[in-house]
Amino acid sequence: MNRVWKAALWLAAAGSCYAQATQNAPAAGGQEPTFKAGGEEVVLDVVVRDKKNHPLNDLKAQDFEVFDNGAKRPIKSFRLVQGNEAVSAEGTRTPLDPLRQIRLLTLIFDGLDNNGRRLSRDAAMSLVKSELQPNVYISVLAIDQTLEAIQPFTNDRDLLKKAIDRATSGALNFASDTARVRAQLEQMVGPNQAGQGMADQVASMSDGSNGQSGPAGAPNHAAAANAAMAKMMLRTLQTSQLDVSTERGRQVIAALLQAVKEQYSLPGRKSILYFTPGFQIPQGMEQPFQAVISIANRSNVSFYALDASGLGIDAKNDMSNSELKDSVGAAAQNMHRGNVSFENARSADTAIEAGRANVQDTLAILADSTGGTLIANTNDFTGKLKRLTEDLETYYEITYDPQIATYDGSFRKVSVRTDVANARIQSRSGYFALPPAMRTQAVLATYEVPLLKALSTPPLPRSFGFETAALHFKGANNTSDCVLVLDIPIGNLTVQKDPATNQYAAKFAYVVLVKDSKGEIIKKLHSEVPLKLDPAKVEAIKAASHFIDVQNFELQPGRYTLESAVLDSDGNRISARKSVFIIPSASDSLSISSVAPIRDMKPKGDTPPTNPLLMENQVVSPMINPTVKKADTKTLSFYVVIYPGKASSEKPTLQMEFSKDGQVLGGGSPPLGNADAQGRIQYVATVPLEQLPAGNYQVRFVAKQGTEASDESVTFTVE
Repeated sequence: MNRVWKAALWLAAAGSCYAQATQNAPAAGGQEPTFKAGGEEVVLDVVVRDKKNHPLNDLKAQDFEVFDNGAKRPIKSFRLVQGNEAVSAEGTRTPLDPLRQIRLLTLIFDGLDNNGRRLSRDAAMSLVKSELQPNVYISVLAIDQTLEAIQPFTNDRDLLKKAIDRATSGALNFASDTARVRAQLEQMVGPNQAGQGMADQVASMSDGSNGQSGPAGAPNHAAAANAAMAKMMLRTLQTSQLDVSTERGRQVIAALLQAVKEQYSLPGRKSILYFTPGFQIPQGMEQPFQAVISIANRSNVSFYALDASGLGIDAKNDMSNSELKDSVGAAAQNMHRGNVSFENARSADTAIEAGRANVQDTLAILADSTGGTLIANTNDFTGKLKRLTEDLETYYEITYDPQIATYDGSFRKVSVRTDVANARIQSRSGYFALPPAMRTQAVLATYEVPLLKALSTPPLPRSFGFETAALHFKGANNTSDCVLVLDIPIGNLTVQKDPATNQYAAKFAYVVLVKDSKGEIIKKLHSEVPLKLDPAKVEAIKAASHFIDVQNFELQPGRYTLESAVLDSDGNRISARKSVFIIPSASDSLSISSVAPIRDMKPKGDTPPTNPLLMENQVVSPMINPTVKKADTKTLSFYVVIYPGKASSEKPTLQMEFSKDGQVLGGGSPPLGNADAQGRIQYVATVPLEQLPAGNYQVRFVAKQGTEASDESVTFTVE
């Protein structure tokens, strides 16, 4: 049961207030590439062949030019890599460091029919049986709605053959394989999952009659009905096929993102051999598809796409032509009619999709843009795969500084050129201009780009006010919990009225980043929020309502930076802010949490018991740097948690010290209850505001136990 404790607090010129507590609640050839702090240097793997596809391995740095976003960039380091060695311009061979000697090849099997499985199996088996170097490690994955793992990286040929058999067996579900591989990898990596263990371990009907008539010219209703039913069924099949293709495209792009984004953690040459009949890029997925290319390029991963359809590309083109014909017919019909049919409504979409229907084009883009190649239009892949093994072992490694002035999230095109006659270059097409710590982020929403740009371009824009804060608490087993709070006043956003509906709305988006002392992103919050406002309450909502996002998670002790940016979409305004916070070490000594001003208390609902803001059956909704008006608010409450030290049997005490505009007014020592089962004392202090003059206040909470003391402060403004 909650108990209420009251204590007199002496405040100069402020009368008394009360505290309420709740208990239990180009360098020289062969030089090692240098890497700048933050990873801004770009590494390119470059394969050069002549017009007969023979490798050209005798070129020098001066034979190449590198362009980043159209600007020529000096080559900082250049070398030819062959197997386990780097070859200098003078021919000197230097062993690579162990991690850079590794070549990673990922086999991904996706969407295969019987013929595709046979062709893919034969090709993969021939690859495994070929003379691969001992430093080549191969993994086997499959896409079955999501990315599934069949075999982790290994150079054991027997394991790889079994995995290839499994991947091409026609199985419909690989979830059990993924669970097995996950358990195996967890055992390999060990208990420190967040560590570097893995790196270390290496034309339509017009009137329904269809032109037919019955006896004596009467309409043939049966024929019309049959034609209508046939059309309905055809449309059903067309729509179903489109929906399946769209959904499959989304699933494949998401899976490919997962396949490439973690590979940045290991250096060296990395390739993906992708066995698939191809996939379409659905509308709205262009940017995620571009992200696959960008992250692959930043992670040094090349795609070699093997079109498992084999011969028969005409069928793919026929599908594209059919869809385009349907689109043109529907558009023409729309010009001559006032009504809008199903086909009319989606004619524009059909035209767009028709341009994507030849899925082999998608594979070609994926391969060419990442420095790989497309293997297609053949039923014999064995000879083609020889080129892959050559590319894995021998290539030029070029590094350069992109000299990015602003990380605006745009796609930067990269090109490598040479004047060598008949030379054909395989290299990467470009990457997104993201801050180094964010370069492996899988997908950026459109709204994120201007927000990230605002955070990376001083001075920070401050078009309107909002608040962010990181509060610290002690979790179970001496872990440290962070509570991240974002507070956006609705009145600071642009609220617009729709004249057609008389409805009011606002729209905003935000990005919040938590970075460690090295500038690496530890946590990212982001969302786009549309708001619908009750017309009868618009002014009240603008005056008092806030959007609050609160998330809690474990965080290691240390110093962190909190970077936040908010976009007022309708007003086209951005505000951003940065701050530093400390997560103290959790220990058995006396400690105190951050102090959180309370906006309100909400029913706990499905709040997990580990949430540090949970007090019995209610959850604290915090405020950040609150400004309160005495005319509207009678009291202001604060939530804090005291964690008694285990070395002392004494009961902790709490002292509260009040200051106004920097001058100490007084304080008091309210009694505390006993610690709960989690070893904490949750406390709520409530301050009456009617007797407080306007000004800026600070409350300092000091917990003491024996010789130990711990304190936290909080500020608020009274108007």
